[in-house]
Amino acid sequence: MKKISLFFVSLLAVMSCGSKVCTIKGSFTDPVDSVSLVNTTGDVIDNCILADGSFTLKCEIDPKTFVCLMRGNSGSPIPLIPDVKEINLSIEEGKPVISGSPLSTELQEFQNWVIDAFMENNAKALPLIDAGDQEAADALSDNMHKKIAARSKEVYLNHKSDALGLQAMFIMMEDIDADEFIALYEQADKFIQADGKIGGYYEHLKAISLNEVVTYLENGEIKKEAGTFEDYVGKGKYALVDFWASWCGPCREETPNVVAAYEKYKDKGLIVIGVPVNDKVDATIKALESLGIHYPQILDPSQQLADRFSISTIPHIILFGPDGTIVADNLRGAGIATALQKNL
Repeated sequence: MKKISLFFVSLLAVMSCGSKVCTIKGSFTDPVDSVSLVNTTGDVIDNCILADGSFTLKCEIDPKTFVCLMRGNSGSPIPLIPDVKEINLSIEEGKPVISGSPLSTELQEFQNWVIDAFMENNAKALPLIDAGDQEAADALSDNMHKKIAARSKEVYLNHKSDALGLQAMFIMMEDIDADEFIALYEQADKFIQADGKIGGYYEHLKAISLNEVVTYLENGEIKKEAGTFEDYVGKGKYALVDFWASWCGPCREETPNVVAAYEKYKDKGLIVIGVPVNDKVDATIKALESLGIHYPQILDPSQQLADRFSISTIPHIILFGPDGTIVADNLRGAGIATALQKNL
């Protein structure tokens, strides 16, 4: 579930508060009609129609954040760190060329190095797997992860106060010793510690928030109490369970469908709960408030519940029957309402 998710900031709000603006300019020769700039939950900050292949986009200057340039509906996102007033971008031989932004250039070099390490490992490991030597292939993979973790740690230590350090921490966090990760996390800048995924992993290692339920009440208060999954599921009522995380863009997009189900059926016997997976508690609470989620959240920083149900990607929504058995699995969109109408 390692993924960098994408977050909405209005350009108008950026301009009106007097913040310094980063202008991203460039041109593409491939057939792209429009480009857009998105942030860490995938919502649009700015967009434009290309004129003769040229574009201009704007966002706030903030070296602690990521933005991604999207080329219409095709091509891979191009990640950038808006650390300067102007960034220039072009595509040469199918690859992005960035100039003017030291952090974006170093980010690109670092990510390319990580990709090359994976590609090199695969080229060596696949023949071993085909030959039946899984042990040797696994040893190669272990060495690759150690190599990437070492390089990531080096990058992190040089960038503890900007988004490149955040990316390096994200890449290495599950490939280093737990005690080392805890030590690195505790010396990180507050914005890195506040990251939902990284902070959630820290809380998992520190056994924080296990067997705890958090609810954002209708009156605006946050209620915390002891509780487990079994307190809600298999208690003689249908239970809709949303495995999600504050850092997961698709999860946030799915939230209105779960909230609608809660509002429609909460007085008809349906139990609705969320399970924030490997998410920092503070980040979960902020998401509850911003998204208007008022049903209980069974905290799962260690992914124990997700692992119990073999959940590898989120969002993952399950409808459980009154006896605790799964009635409908991997529900999305209109499928949630359909499953509820069929069973309730």
